[in-house]
Amino acid sequence: MIKGFSVLEVIIALAISLSVLTIVFTHVSESARHSKKIITNQQRMEAIFHTMDMIRLDLTKCGMRLQEASKFFSFPLFENSTCSFKVIYGVEKETLLADSASGENTITMNRNEFFQKRKKIVIYDQEKEVYETNEITGINGNQFSLLNALRNNYPKHSTAVVLNEVEYKLYSHQNALKRKVNRGYFQPLIEDVSDFQVTFYPESWSVLYMIEINRKEQLRGYIFMTHMME
Repeated sequence: MIKGFSVLEVIIALAISLSVLTIVFTHVSESARHSKKIITNQQRMEAIFHTMDMIRLDLTKCGMRLQEASKFFSFPLFENSTCSFKVIYGVEKETLLADSASGENTITMNRNEFFQKRKKIVIYDQEKEVYETNEITGINGNQFSLLNALRNNYPKHSTAVVLNEVEYKLYSHQNALKRKVNRGYFQPLIEDVSDFQVTFYPESWSVLYMIEINRKEQLRGYIFMTHMME
């Protein structure tokens, strides 16, 4: 006759099994938390490097294709305030193919992929020492319709430049640094940002910027805006 397990033996076996399961579950949970922490740290590092590279690239472009205009006009290329900055640079330039008179809403120039509807442009003539910003509202061949009537006369061979305006801003209530291009919305770049500071040195056309993460890590960069110096 086969003797069965006693109640005490069953209780002891269950206790041992529960202890083993508890150890296994704890180990799995700790491993999962550790893995999640590693993944989170990796994602944050990737976001940091991406943000620093993007800031450096945008600052390096500041004033590009606008060197000539900036020499003759007080054209703003860089603006900064508490926890934010904006850079302006040219994407492409063209020369006017015909004279354009004050009060007209069109200009004539070669068409290319950069001069598109809703793009902001600057038009200038250094000989007459006049310039203005405007916006393209329509294109018909080489005729470009403008949002606003021209304020000045622009002879043939005046210059038009498509502009890009890039802005960075710290949203302190969200602890997030965000970036916006032209008319777009501010898109988050990196979170857990406790401070963001930008210092502009006009005598050397250089910028010192600092990003603070969780009030602990401070990331700094220093850039010469070479296009503004030319």
